[in-house]
Amino acid sequence: MNLRQLRWPVVLVTLAVTLAGLFGAGQLVRSQTIDQPLATALAAVDGLAAFHLAEVGAVSEIAIEPAPGASLREVYGAVDRQVRQILKDRPYVIAVAGSGAGELEPLVERLNLYVQEAVATGAFAAMADRIAAEAAAAGAEAHMAVDERRVYLTVRQGDTCAYRVVERPAWPSAAPQGGGTGL
Repeated sequence: MNLRQLRWPVVLVTLAVTLAGLFGAGQLVRSQTIDQPLATALAAVDGLAAFHLAEVGAVSEIAIEPAPGASLREVYGAVDRQVRQILKDRPYVIAVAGSGAGELEPLVERLNLYVQEAVATGAFAAMADRIAAEAAAAGAEAHMAVDERRVYLTVRQGDTCAYRVVERPAWPSAAPQGGGTGL
C-alpha cells in the first residue's frame, strides 16, 4: 500500500474521534465507579459538614470539613473507611479544613510540635497537658484524641476552628514471647 495515496485528513479525524471517545468513556467509567459512589458515601457520614473531591495526577484528594461540635476522630475515621472501601488500593489523601483556620494557624503550628514530639516518644498524656495549657493561654480550647493510627487535634477559638491529623508510625511487631531468636 502506498502511503501517499492514503486519505490523511480522514485518518487524522478518525484518530481524533477515537481518542476523544476513549477519553470520554474513561471519564464516564470513573464517574460511575468512583466519583458518584464516593460522593454518596461521604454525604451519609454523620458529622461531616462539607467535602470536596479532586483528582491530582493519580492521587484522589478529599477535603473535608467536620460539622461544629463533631468529633474529628469519628468523622475522619468514617471518611477514611468509606474512601478506602471505594478506592481500594488507589492512592488518596484526606485533608481537613477548618472554618477561618488562618487566624489559628500560628497556634496550631506551635501545638503541632507537641503532637510530633508525642508521636516520636509516646508521651501522649504529657502532650495533652501541654497542649491544653498553651491553648488556654492563647484564649483557645483544644481537644485531642489518639488511636492506633493517628493523633487528632482540634483547636477552637470562638467560631473559628482548626484541625490537624497526624499519622502515627507503624511500629514493628513485638519480639516473640520467650525472648530472642534462640541463638
